[in-house]
Amino acid sequence: MLKGIGTRIKDLREEHELTMDMLVQDINSRYELENPLNKGMVSRWERDINNPSIDNARCLCDYFNVSLDYLIGNTDVRTPVRLMTYAKKFQEMKGTNK
Repeated sequence: MLKGIGTRIKDLREEHELTMDMLVQDINSRYELENPLNKGMVSRWERDINNPSIDNARCLCDYFNVSLDYLIGNTDVRTPVRLMTYAKKFQEMKGTNK
């Protein structure tokens, strides 16, 4: 059974050994959010009381390097193969143009 968004956020945060405060501070310093994150927001997300806005979900995906499909629980594949293949081809092309 696939995990939901709250469990995914908590698992990713714990994998990176981050407290909620550390995650909030790091995301707020890296991304220009219209509404900065706070610990209460993250807590409500992790307990599946609320879901992050699309902007917040986008930042979480970028921050943890996962796809939106993974974050919201549509798949257990963190980064789609298609993106990994594109990144590999891009790196190969970049290497041949030196």
